[in-house]
Amino acid sequence: MSIFSFVKEFLLERRKKSELRKKILSEKISYADTAENISKSISHSDKLYKELITKVHPDLFEEDIKTHATELSSKITKNKKNYNELLKLKIEVEDFLQIKK
Repeated sequence: MSIFSFVKEFLLERRKKSELRKKILSEKISYADTAENISKSISHSDKLYKELITKVHPDLFEEDIKTHATELSSKITKNKKNYNELLKLKIEVEDFLQIKK
């Protein structure tokens, strides 16, 4: 690996961190909430993800609601490592399963 590529990668990582910091500050979310979400995402998101994705896997449903199940599973997969978003999606999944019945 050349020095140039190392410096380039270092600067790109630095820019990503800076952009993330700006995004967090612009959303008016407290640092404590963000830190708590990161902590819970590391320790709890995998279990919650598996629970949700197994409930709404599109292959489990008939064609008429399969598209909604596909959308939900896509959202769940997109937020696989974000515990707070998975908690919000859990409510959506429960509502979806109530409608299905």
